[in-house]
Amino acid sequence: MLIGEAARQLNISVETLRYYDRIGLVSPPRHGRVRRYRAEDLNRIRTILQMKQLMFSLAEIRTILAIDRQVDQDLAAGRPAAGAILALREQVSAQLDKVEDLEKSLRAVKAELGALLAKIDRALGGGNRHE
Repeated sequence: MLIGEAARQLNISVETLRYYDRIGLVSPPRHGRVRRYRAEDLNRIRTILQMKQLMFSLAEIRTILAIDRQVDQDLAAGRPAAGAILALREQVSAQLDKVEDLEKSLRAVKAELGALLAKIDRALGGGNRHE
């Protein structure tokens, strides 16, 4: 599929897709000057977008995806690279720690907002309950 259709399907800008290509995150095959996005390219972009939502930097995403790609190549060639696998594990573990910290923060904010909403409801005489 062409870049405009891919952008619409992913709900991102064409320029974002071009940028991801320029920095090597996703480089779909080209036919002349035209990028042709495949299902695997779209899945990779969805993964990138999810990781960004979890506050991964583009540099961290690039590193993780590069290591993942290397592990896949090594496994396909029948020579798993312990170093690459250990590096990937370290990266993923560090990011998991970040996500768990974020999750704790979100729970705390949710509790505070719930308490504030309950206080507002009490001030309104008990109407408009939100749980």
